[in-house]
Amino acid sequence: MVISCAQNFSGEYMKTIYTTFLLLLITTAVHAQNMNLKINEIIASNVNGQLDDFFEHEDWVEIFNPPGSAITNLAGYYISDDPTNLMKWQIPADDAGVTTVLPNAFIVLWIDNDYNNAISQGPLHNDGFGLGIDGETFLFTAPDGTTVIDSISYPIMTSDVSYGRTCDGCPNWQYFNNVTYKAPNAEVFTNNTLFINEVQTINTSTYDDPQNEYDQWLEIYNPNTFQVNLAGYYLSVNGNPTQWQIPTTNPYRTVVPAGGFRLIWCDFDVQDDANHAPFSLATAGGTIVLTGPVGGTTIDTYTYGAIAENKSWGRQNDGSATSITFNAPTPTVTNSLFVIQPQNLFINEVLSANQNDTIDNILQNEDWFEVYNPNNFTVNLAGYHISDDPERRNKWMVPTTFVDSVTVPANGWLLFWADGQENQGVRHAGFRLSNNGEYLSIASPDGFTLADEIAWNYIAPDTSLGRSTDGGPNWILFVGTTPQYSNNAGTLNITETALSAMHVYPNPAHDIIRFTENVNISIYSISGALIETHKNINSLNVSEFADGMYIIRNDQGQIVRLSKH
Repeated sequence: MVISCAQNFSGEYMKTIYTTFLLLLITTAVHAQNMNLKINEIIASNVNGQLDDFFEHEDWVEIFNPPGSAITNLAGYYISDDPTNLMKWQIPADDAGVTTVLPNAFIVLWIDNDYNNAISQGPLHNDGFGLGIDGETFLFTAPDGTTVIDSISYPIMTSDVSYGRTCDGCPNWQYFNNVTYKAPNAEVFTNNTLFINEVQTINTSTYDDPQNEYDQWLEIYNPNTFQVNLAGYYLSVNGNPTQWQIPTTNPYRTVVPAGGFRLIWCDFDVQDDANHAPFSLATAGGTIVLTGPVGGTTIDTYTYGAIAENKSWGRQNDGSATSITFNAPTPTVTNSLFVIQPQNLFINEVLSANQNDTIDNILQNEDWFEVYNPNNFTVNLAGYHISDDPERRNKWMVPTTFVDSVTVPANGWLLFWADGQENQGVRHAGFRLSNNGEYLSIASPDGFTLADEIAWNYIAPDTSLGRSTDGGPNWILFVGTTPQYSNNAGTLNITETALSAMHVYPNPAHDIIRFTENVNISIYSISGALIETHKNINSLNVSEFADGMYIIRNDQGQIVRLSKH
C-alpha cells in the first residue's frame, strides 16, 4: 500500500510539473513571433454553417500552425483588413488556454465585432471590422506590429462557401463547398438532384446579362433544402457529356440557392463570368445534358424543340415532367410565377462610399440609397425586393414586420442603408454597395418584375449619384447629397450623360495614360471645374497633375474617373 501511494504521488507530481511547464510555455509564448503561422481558410458570409460558442453564424478566419512549429499563444498578434493599419485589432491576453494553438493544429478567429459587446464573447472574437463578401485583404501581423506573418487578398465570396489553401499551409488557394472548419482542407465533390428547368434560344428583349447583352440561356433549378454549387458539374449540347465543365473560379455565379435557380448564358463569352458557356443552343431544337462531378452520373436530360422569339420552353412547374411554352419567360424565378406589377417608384439617389456623409440610426457612416414615390398616395415597400445583383432580383426582401418604417410618403422619399447589417433595422439591406461599379434594382413582391434599376462605374467617396430632378431621366453627381430630400436642392457636380466609361489605361496612373482610340476629351476636377481640353489624342501625360481624382469626358458624353498618384 505504501508503495502504491508513493507511485500515485509520483504520478500526480509529474503531472503537476508537466502542466506547470506547459502553462509556462503558453504564458511566455505571447512574446514570441511564430513566423510559420498561416492564414488557412476564410468564410466571409456564414449563413448556415458553423456556429460560434454563442450559437451565432459569424464570419471566421482559420489560422494553421504547421507541424514542427512551436506551441504559440496568439495573444498580442494583430489582425486587420487594412494594409495601412496593421494593428487594427490585437488579440487580447484574456485566456491563454483559448488563444493557444498547438503544432499541426488550427485555431479560428471569429470576425464578428463581438469582443466588446454587452457580454464580451472572448479573445477569439474581434472588434472594429468585419469581412467583406466582395473581396478584400486580410492581414495577420506579429506582436511587433510591423512584421506581416501572412496575408491573403481573397476574391468575391458567396454564402457558406469558404476560400482556403488547397491543402493546409500550401501556397495555392481555392473555394471549398464543404467548408473545413478546424479540419484539414480538402474538397469533396457530390452529385445532387437538379433540373434543367427552362430554355430560351431567341432572346432579343426578354432578359439581359450583366454585360447588357440579350443572349441565349438555360436555367438550373435546385429542389433541395441546401444550396448546390454547380462548379465541377458538366453541361453538354453536342452529345459529349463532358463537353463543358462549369468553372470553380466564382461560386457567386455558380451556386444555386436552396429551392432557387441559376442561369447559364449560352453565348461563348466565357471571359464574362463562370456561368457563361462556350456553346450556343440550336434554335431548331436539341437536347441538354447535365452531368454530375462524380462518376459521370447523368443528373438531368432536357429536350426542347423550336421556340419562338422572346418565348421560352420550360417545365410547367419547377422540376415537373411536363413542359410548356412560356409567353412571358421566367428566368431566375419560379415557372409558377404570379406576376405582381409594382407601383411607380424610382431609385432616386445612391451613395456608395460613405466616409463623412449621413449617419444611420446607430451613428455609423454607411452606404445608402433613396427611393422616390412620385404618386399622390403612400407606397408600402414591405415585401418588395431590392438587389445589387442583376441575375438575382430577389436577393433581399424588405421586411414586413414594421410597415410604417418602410412606407414611402406620397411625393416623398425613403432612405435605405446598404450595409449588410439587417439586425440594425428594417431599412438596413442585406448587402453592401461598391463605388467601383455596381448595380441596384427594385422589384415588386413577385421578386422579378422591375420597378426601377440603375448601374454605375466609379463614384467618388461622399459623392452621390442622383437624378437631376426627382424621378427624372437624367443622372448627375452631387457633392452636396440630399438623402431623404428633393434632389433639386443638391450641390451639382458633372452630368452623367452616359454611365458607361470609355477605356483608359492604366488607371490608377502616374504619368502616361492611353486611350483605345483617338478621342476629344475634357478633363475636370472632382468638384467639376474644367482643367483642360484635348483634341484627337490617344495618350496623355498626367505626371504634372496633383495626386487625386479627375473626371475625363469625351464628345459622346462618356466619362471615366482617373485616379492620379
